[in-house]
Amino acid sequence: MSLFNHPDNPVPEGTQSGFVDTADGIKIRYAHWPARGSARKGTVTLLQGRAEFIEKYFEVIEDLRDRGFNVVSFDWRGQGGSQRVTRNPRRGHVSNFKKYRLDLRTVLKDVSLATYPGPHFALAHSTGGLVVLSDSERLRTMLDRAVITAPLLGIPSGAWAPDLAAARRWLVRKLTFGLLGKPPLKALSPKTSGLIENVGFPMARIFSMVGLGRLFVPGGNGKILVPYETNRQTSDKVRFERFNKVLEAAPELGVGAPTMGWLAAAARTMLALRKRDAGPGIKLPCLILAAGADRIVSTPQIEDFVSRAKATAYVEVAGAAHELMMEQDVYRDQFWAAFDAFVPGLEVELELQKSGL
Repeated sequence: MSLFNHPDNPVPEGTQSGFVDTADGIKIRYAHWPARGSARKGTVTLLQGRAEFIEKYFEVIEDLRDRGFNVVSFDWRGQGGSQRVTRNPRRGHVSNFKKYRLDLRTVLKDVSLATYPGPHFALAHSTGGLVVLSDSERLRTMLDRAVITAPLLGIPSGAWAPDLAAARRWLVRKLTFGLLGKPPLKALSPKTSGLIENVGFPMARIFSMVGLGRLFVPGGNGKILVPYETNRQTSDKVRFERFNKVLEAAPELGVGAPTMGWLAAAARTMLALRKRDAGPGIKLPCLILAAGADRIVSTPQIEDFVSRAKATAYVEVAGAAHELMMEQDVYRDQFWAAFDAFVPGLEVELELQKSGL
């Protein structure tokens, strides 16, 4: 499908879009735009978060072009305008994050590097950030630097507590054929420390092992629209409602909750980056920005990772919700200030090469 044009979210001029095939036969939707002005600073490839789509980033794309960057954007497999991987197109599913890494490498090789000159940068959000960090050794040969907002390195403990309790009870009853009755759930209160990791991650692995990986996570469904009042993404009502209008007009772009298989795959990738040697192993220079009021990913886990990483700079935007690039201008301006300081032009890139970074 081509990009969806909405009166409140028009397609940027100069768009070129299409599909690229991955080695495992998945069609990935992409789009790209040339920089504005004569002072070209390089190329930025945008890596969206889970359940997002190219159209959501039109404002960010225009901001990057105005800064002198060529821009490439794409949809991960299973979401946006890319090929779905389940019969129910609303399920946010992937069985292994290696497949996301394949999506990224394919777009970089066949679109970004093949179309525009360097230096090449990644601008990644949430799940996109997890993909970059987990594949940084390979990406170091394709990218010069990366800016990552609110990377998915952990999930806040209070999330999903009632739903996880119900799901564990259901799983125990099924695996024991109901012989144990209804198991007690006292250990699953919302205040339990590490609830998602201690209960949710193992449960997701079990569901995947017994062939139930394509089920929604506990409490999840195919709903793609939520009211502003209950959203956890942004405190900017105008931007949030703009994205909802796009989904209302083009629901085929949306996906609902993730599957248990997706959660299991994300858990494996997150836990691998928790290992003591994972941080020092990151050779790709990165700027990581965390949102101080994030309720979707764990800011403490981000801080812990950064404390172990040598090639990583860190900024926390106090008071901001998860989607820094979609937040109110008071927070968004802080993001752009950090971006502008970290992603230099060609002359600074030459200095980096001389210093061996």
